[in-house]
Amino acid sequence: MKLELKTTLIYTIAGIIFGIISFIGGNENLALLFALVGLVVVQYALKTFYKINEKFVWFLTNGGWIYLFIWFITWIMLLNRYVYTL
Repeated sequence: MKLELKTTLIYTIAGIIFGIISFIGGNENLALLFALVGLVVVQYALKTFYKINEKFVWFLTNGGWIYLFIWFITWIMLLNRYVYTL
């Protein structure tokens, strides 16, 4: 499997996980902070695990935008489900 595909898959899974964590956090500002911290943590983990010597822009284009999109979709879906059950 190509490296770009692996990073995109890992970012997708991390986006779902951090979307759930952001929902549990409760606060919108805290949710955004969790998302950004998650992005940097996953980037650092990928850099050390796969020994990638690229800049942050490479990580952003090879899964970072997908991470943010998946995180946002997951967080909004959980938030809407919570609001409509009240």
